[in-house]
Amino acid sequence: MTFEQLEDLFYTLKINANPSGFHGFLCGRLCCGAVDMQQLIEASTKWLALAEDQTDAADNALEEFYESSLSNLQDLTFLFQPLLPDDELPLTERLVAVGDWCSNYISGLGDGMGAEFEVSVDGKEALEDLAAIGQISVDFESDDDGERDYAELVEYIRIAVQLVFSDLHPELDTDAEPTIH
Repeated sequence: MTFEQLEDLFYTLKINANPSGFHGFLCGRLCCGAVDMQQLIEASTKWLALAEDQTDAADNALEEFYESSLSNLQDLTFLFQPLLPDDELPLTERLVAVGDWCSNYISGLGDGMGAEFEVSVDGKEALEDLAAIGQISVDFESDDDGERDYAELVEYIRIAVQLVFSDLHPELDTDAEPTIH
């Protein structure tokens, strides 16, 4: 499901939520380990502040979205991408979405974290960086380097999340673990 498709679903169901923020929360929650689909629906229902009729209407689409998101995180070729708006939007709007994604990713991790939560030194650094990116400010002058910097930031987020996921899922034997520079 693309950003626009999730945005359309939210609009249709009268859900006032940011698709990037929701995807960040979901990915954070999924990184914490196996989650029963019903638990994921309950956590999402709470996060999205859904009424019962909205939950019933959204169930199938959201279940597919959950499964797709988990599959992308588990992909050993690092297929994962944070769900962000298209590049046609102004840079400031896309940066706000990046901040929403990262801060809600950290929130999702917190929601699903157990006592055995342990990451590598690189994973800890990645989480600190993601938390800092979640506080991003858009008070700046945009220049020609802004688009390149944005692309590098999104790539960093992608790799950081894969690193944290692989730290928390050592059972997935990967030959090519992502590294943070």
